[in-house]
Amino acid sequence: MTQQKDPLRDLVDARIGKTLNGKWHLDDLIGVGGMAAVYRATHRNGKRVAVKILHPIFPPETKMRERFLREGYMANRVDHPGAVSVIDDDTSEDGDVFLVMELLEGVSVDELLWRFGGRMPYQHVLGMSDQLLDVLVSAHAKNVIHRDIKPANLFVTRDRRVKVLDFGLARLNEPTPTMALTASGMVLGTPAYMAPEQAGARWHLLDHRTDLFAVGAVMFRLLSGRSVHEAPTERERHTMAMSKPAPKLATVVSDIPENVALLVDKALEFDRNNRWPDAATMQKAVRNAMIRLDVSGISGGAPPDPSAASFPPVHLQPTVAAIPGQPGSPQPQPSTEIEVSLDMIIEPSVEVRVTEASRVLMDQILSRCDIIAEEPGKEG
Repeated sequence: MTQQKDPLRDLVDARIGKTLNGKWHLDDLIGVGGMAAVYRATHRNGKRVAVKILHPIFPPETKMRERFLREGYMANRVDHPGAVSVIDDDTSEDGDVFLVMELLEGVSVDELLWRFGGRMPYQHVLGMSDQLLDVLVSAHAKNVIHRDIKPANLFVTRDRRVKVLDFGLARLNEPTPTMALTASGMVLGTPAYMAPEQAGARWHLLDHRTDLFAVGAVMFRLLSGRSVHEAPTERERHTMAMSKPAPKLATVVSDIPENVALLVDKALEFDRNNRWPDAATMQKAVRNAMIRLDVSGISGGAPPDPSAASFPPVHLQPTVAAIPGQPGSPQPQPSTEIEVSLDMIIEPSVEVRVTEASRVLMDQILSRCDIIAEEPGKEG
């Protein structure tokens, strides 16, 4: 049987070895997505970068070009070392729109899941989540909402840093002309990691708490080995994301410490008003869990028993998990409210140890993938 040719793939492969605009030599292909192809490239001055080229199948009137270029503007607006930096944007001699980005060496969280056999230890999940939330603290302070946080858009680099990729769906949380790109009711994002308001295309309800739901969904996936909502098709998963509250993590897996399960549950509340109020508060909760569980020996001693009575109790109080007045909203259910107390405000000396613990955890992750960690500032 003759294999059917894929013209787009042929075009993508044919670019290897070419030089864009006389300066960006395309060395080899990193990967191909639904919107673009990404190449390792070398500038004529020797600098190694990644070049992301928009597929030429999108007509200009679809606004895909605008959304594609917005990735660079949003990522650079965040101005955080954990947000992949975009160096340049341009159009090639052939009319292809492309972004020039920093070249990352390391492993995607998608691949990490495979390397760890489908589930990851909670220690590593906490360490990655701490760094991810640090990026979101900066992004949300600049009014940037990512809207597509998922394992495929997270990357652990050789210098032990979690990088957030693909700000192509990001938007400013303020009235701007770019809001028109999503005003038509089109659903953008990945159903497995969508908050209810995003799945329902209720764009006026999207804010920083939408990203925090996605962080919770990523943690749920890494800790449990399954998505928040399990369904045979993406359409059904999308419907569940719109209408069904997330299951409590402890009902899916029983070997996760209670304080870790509760902080994930709070991020996944159906009603956004019951979620963590902001990324900084959720990050404090993650770090608080790292300290209480003595992840990687933060306290300098042997890791304590997470159920020990010396840990302050987690305070619970009933709230309502429903969007008032929203058609099809689920019936009110008990919800978990975690009190953010003064013991979550970390002293500077402890914060340094938390940061170092995160580096140790990233070393362990890279070692699992047979990748040698290196100090920041060195090229791999």
